Amino acid sequence: MIGYEFLQSKVPLRMPPLDRPARVTSVTRIERAETQLSIPKHAAPKDGASILDHALFALKHEPMQMALLHEAMKMVSIEAIGVALIDQPTSANLRRAAFIWEKSNNKEIPLTGTTTGGNYVDMFDKDDYYTGEVWEKSTRLRVNFNGIGPYSYCPVVQRDPALEKEGSDTLAALRVWATSPRNQEVLERVMNWAYLSETRDSYAIEKEVPSPTKEKAFLSAMEHLSERRPLTIDYLVGLQNTVITEPYAAEAGIRSSQNWLQRGGHGSLSVRYVPPPPDALGDLMDGFLKMANSRSTVPPLIKASLVSFGFVFLHPFIDGNGRLSRLLAHHSLNYSESLPDVGGSPAILPLSVAMKRSERIYLETLESFSKPARALWDVKFIDDGHFVFDFASSPMVYASWSGDRAARFITDCAKAALNESLMDETAYIEAYDLVFDELDRKLDLPNKTINLLIQWTYQNGGRMPERRKNEDLMRMVKPAGFQLVETVIKQHFGPLLEKAANKHLTV
Repeated sequence: MIGYEFLQSKVPLRMPPLDRPARVTSVTRIERAETQLSIPKHAAPKDGASILDHALFALKHEPMQMALLHEAMKMVSIEAIGVALIDQPTSANLRRAAFIWEKSNNKEIPLTGTTTGGNYVDMFDKDDYYTGEVWEKSTRLRVNFNGIGPYSYCPVVQRDPALEKEGSDTLAALRVWATSPRNQEVLERVMNWAYLSETRDSYAIEKEVPSPTKEKAFLSAMEHLSERRPLTIDYLVGLQNTVITEPYAAEAGIRSSQNWLQRGGHGSLSVRYVPPPPDALGDLMDGFLKMANSRSTVPPLIKASLVSFGFVFLHPFIDGNGRLSRLLAHHSLNYSESLPDVGGSPAILPLSVAMKRSERIYLETLESFSKPARALWDVKFIDDGHFVFDFASSPMVYASWSGDRAARFITDCAKAALNESLMDETAYIEAYDLVFDELDRKLDLPNKTINLLIQWTYQNGGRMPERRKNEDLMRMVKPAGFQLVETVIKQHFGPLLEKAANKHLTV
């Protein structure tokens, strides 16, 4: 075992499994495979190498694993790392390891001078990772901590130019759509649909149909997006109280007791996810809020994914975390001024609609973190609704996690929300208006009847359902009228009907 895998074998805590451990194989150069990083023997740490040697190898060759490094550095003596710094004071990776050592051990390493010397080195290489502001500058070690968030809460996302361009193109297309003179007449109606659909599908993801009261409450919370307020505990509590309509479930602050997610199974097997223990939550939330509120160069959709998924992983409230996490994706996008304005409110991308359509992938993305995190807990079943929880890992697991999959998922959802929701709804409203105007001119029928004719015929693929023809409101419609409705709908709704039919066949 080498690198992070070696460190994992030495750390006396459970740590999440490695996606791509480094392994010595018969290769002649370092090769990245799907399940491992193949290392030639000459590039690997020597037999008998120390924990520090393996940490330096990992920092040089493997993706950043802050939580594992944080715990591993607790096992390196102050003498060992001090001697290493005397021997190689300007080594970039050694100074990075020393910075983490001082954080994990909460003490300073003695130096021969006031600093190690050498140019300042960033903790995260900007060519390899998305980075944020310089949260801390160690003048002694000459290290800049430039993570997406501060050390106390720093998700890690590897740089992906293709993904970044997809996100940028999507947001640019949204702005073009929202500012196009051609769309001005329908924008408000499309946004009304988007806000309502976002509300209903956010509940639907949790297998719930919102009552009119809950629907109104969530829409009220969505209206707060226009304020572009930085996130605070009080602000989050206010949003939670708005989203949760039952007074007994309203929170006064972040939780002070352990919560968990439970679904199916028996006893402890029914516990599917356990968020961080309450005594670690304060520091984690403080770091999370700093990360969320930072004005960094992290691409907006990637940042929104970290805010949304990060919040639900922390689960700071007993109830309402899922709905708030999806709401916070919109908050993040609007806070970064990435959403155009429509009538005083941000033109949202209905992400929950796209998430609902890709529910399996959404669950897999959540479980890419929640399943390994669940394995870090010992859960003992007492009786119905009562468990004993013992955390066998480090809170840093919740502070520094890989956001690559979350970034990909939210970017894909944003593209779908634009192309399959907003664009389709715009086309639908435009076609609906044309159909209504033509039928209103040619048929002497009440508006309500015309609206029902359009809705029922469109929903039935362009044909008026036979069972609907006998409804009371349809008695005024002659057979020729039904035929006219079908003809006009196929004329104006043709592309949308064809798209829906193709999608149905694909599914």
